Amino acid sequence: MPSHYVFGMLYRMHLYHYMFPAQYILIPCFFYGVIATALSDYFARQRVFMQVLSTAFIILLTVLISCPFGGMLWQLHDMYFGFIPSHWARKLFIDGPRMGLECGWFIVLLSVPYNIIGAVVCFFLTRKGARI
Repeated sequence: MPSHYVFGMLYRMHLYHYMFPAQYILIPCFFYGVIATALSDYFARQRVFMQVLSTAFIILLTVLISCPFGGMLWQLHDMYFGFIPSHWARKLFIDGPRMGLECGWFIVLLSVPYNIIGAVVCFFLTRKGARI
């Protein structure tokens, strides 16, 4: 990746996800684990092609659910670094999820090839977990 960046970024965006990568990575990991566990019985009964499609569905659902929480975390980090507005609760609980839904999926899309590697790992991890 250029300049050794792992995450995608938007122009003129504060790069809190580079400063605190574990927090931003743990959000989708948590939701992927919950969703994959809930669908593990269905996943285990499918053939390989349907398992690949199920993995893609789980990943898309994970991104959709994780983006609002990532936006909230980004707003929280923005407040920690000095921008605390008088309407901080609105900024955190309304603007954060909205910003996450607007930008989060695009940041994931910009994170090629790491998101492709992650999708392959998710497939094999879910397959192994469903067998167990």
